[in-house]
Amino acid sequence: MRKKILLLFPYRFTEFEYYKYEISKLEKKYNLKVIIHDLSNVVTNKKLNAVWKTKLEKKTLKFSSLISWISYFHKTRKEKIIIFNHVTAQNLNSFIINLLIKLSKLPVMFCDEAPPHPESKKNIHFFLSRIKRHNFNYKVYLFYLKLYFFKFLINLIKYDKIYSLSNNCHKNYHSSYYGRKEKNFVKINFNSYDYSNALSVEKNKKKKFTKNYIIYLDNGGPYFTGDSHLTGNRIPKYDIKKEYNDLNLFFDKIEKYFNAKVVIIPHPKYRSSNTKKIKSFNPYFNNRIVNNAHDSLAKLSSNCLFFIHKASTAISYAVFHCKPVIGIYTPQCLHHQEFEDILGQSRNLGKKPLDTSKINKKKILKNLTINKSKYKYYKYNYLTHKNKTVEKIPNYKIIGDFISKHI
Repeated sequence: MRKKILLLFPYRFTEFEYYKYEISKLEKKYNLKVIIHDLSNVVTNKKLNAVWKTKLEKKTLKFSSLISWISYFHKTRKEKIIIFNHVTAQNLNSFIINLLIKLSKLPVMFCDEAPPHPESKKNIHFFLSRIKRHNFNYKVYLFYLKLYFFKFLINLIKYDKIYSLSNNCHKNYHSSYYGRKEKNFVKINFNSYDYSNALSVEKNKKKKFTKNYIIYLDNGGPYFTGDSHLTGNRIPKYDIKKEYNDLNLFFDKIEKYFNAKVVIIPHPKYRSSNTKKIKSFNPYFNNRIVNNAHDSLAKLSSNCLFFIHKASTAISYAVFHCKPVIGIYTPQCLHHQEFEDILGQSRNLGKKPLDTSKINKKKILKNLTINKSKYKYYKYNYLTHKNKTVEKIPNYKIIGDFISKHI
């Protein structure tokens, strides 16, 4: 009998996610059937769902209510099925979904990627800084109160069998979402998905590209509002026109310094599927090269000159290919969360971010050096395990092989 994987996803499941999770490869090589449930209308809000611009994947079942999903799940739970759960218990509906999954006694996999930044110490300074930042914005406090409350409740109930797909290599590892390690808890050594996607293309690579381009990893902001509709964070006040005018002037300088073109890689939420009609969902990039392909980073990263970013986890591709990375910021973002993220990611790679208003070629060249020990640390703490049976194997093969042998 053909085994089935039921992938539960809390947000808009786009064509990019279909590529990212290597679903077509998993189905084709291992004769598995992957059923995808887009639960964005059940566990998140309309404002957040409206943010997505990338085309939705057609091969999904989209549910409009919790009742309709419960009805479907009740019919399918009797089949030989493996649940791949991406839904965390952060509100009532998502709590109920997780509760039903646990009560079903079906085998459950979940992906527990190590966050590519140091965890903040939850001390008095941390809480005071957050209160200062959010002031009387009750929405953000309510979001986290619900998150921790429902997380506490759901951890009171044990899974029958759970498999953690994790690139976290720490000895004292335990899932932050699914409770402490127990007999019914199995950890499967895994890669971050950026690393795995890069690995898949690297193995099949034949064609070489000329190094006359620089990759800019766009994080969507400030033109797009991002996840603020999820957490309740207030959207920082930017002079958006000035922000992008300054950014484009910076790109002009970079292109002149290195006689190379900057290639914009849009955030996965904002990729155009019809570039003849819409080159970029961000109009400030319409005069630049924009690559909307889902595998653009996997294919282009190995032969670029270097990367530029404003807080993007996609710097994983730079680490994978050992390419220089420059973090940038503008004076406008100095007091926002974005600057903290840029600063943290830059420190991870042994660098300091650059102010685009005070840039020159000498500063750029100084930042193009690579701290190999930092890159190695980043790779084996956030991307993969120091184990050839993992770091050389794409995720779809790790999942497929494990299911074939153990489930």
